[in-house]
Amino acid sequence: MPPSGMRLLTRGAVVLCALLLLAGPARAARASAMADAVARLTAGQPGEFAVYAAPSGQAPDVCLHCDEPINAASTIKLLVLDAAYAAFRDGTLKPDEAIIVHNRFHSLVGMGSFSLDQKEDSYDPLYAEAGRPVTVIELLRVMIQYSSNLATNLMVERLGVIQIRGVVAQQGLEGITFGRMIEDFDADAKGIRNRVTARGLGGFLQKLDHGAIVGPAESRAMIGIMLGQTFNDLIPPGLPGGTLVAHKTGWVNGVRNDAAIVFLPNGAHYILVELSRDLPDEAAGIKVLNAISSTVFKAYRRRLGGP
Repeated sequence: MPPSGMRLLTRGAVVLCALLLLAGPARAARASAMADAVARLTAGQPGEFAVYAAPSGQAPDVCLHCDEPINAASTIKLLVLDAAYAAFRDGTLKPDEAIIVHNRFHSLVGMGSFSLDQKEDSYDPLYAEAGRPVTVIELLRVMIQYSSNLATNLMVERLGVIQIRGVVAQQGLEGITFGRMIEDFDADAKGIRNRVTARGLGGFLQKLDHGAIVGPAESRAMIGIMLGQTFNDLIPPGLPGGTLVAHKTGWVNGVRNDAAIVFLPNGAHYILVELSRDLPDEAAGIKVLNAISSTVFKAYRRRLGGP
């Protein structure tokens, strides 16, 4: 006969296994309910939507069209940020390095060059700095928080397209294609484009949230920049006021994207990526994305805890 302590241990193990078996179907049911709710919100809506939603460190509960490649728009700037912090780590770039602001860039293909259309950019002040030095860390800040196309191209020029692609490859970020600078239309005409999937961006944010993009200190610094995002019309409107969101938006005609780490009041985190394309009415599409954000937040607040 086994000693009493062994009997207690065995009973405890049986109880734990039973709880785990019960938790599995319960979690699956909750995930299915969330996925169904998101699918209903997008059903019959003009355009196409892709959604990834997952608790931090867990598999996705929602993976709606999440492997469908979609125009990255400005969410691709997260990969430029990633490559810059990898260069900081490697000593090939310094945050206080100065770059002279200019608006003429070599195309990735052929011998041509191009300039950005300031009217299509979202941050005018940097254009006023033409001919003057601006630090790398400031360029990264306005690239993410104000989605500056000019800051992005200056950083891509400094880092190199091939080097940025290498960072993506080394980190195993599937579903993400870094193709070219912003508005390099010659390269675009040859099919060289920036594409992402909801799962790909979700995987990036999962790694970032766990300190695995470059390293823990670098990941925290990148999240700190993302917390200062100034374009907040997609995921944040579906959340209670004051909810912390580290995210990056992106848009072009018919496309509205947002990729976020959302912080619940009790300190738990979840990842939400919302991508869309072929939106004939962008205002209507934004309302759908707001509703998805609200639905996911309510589900995770109930499951992960918090007021």
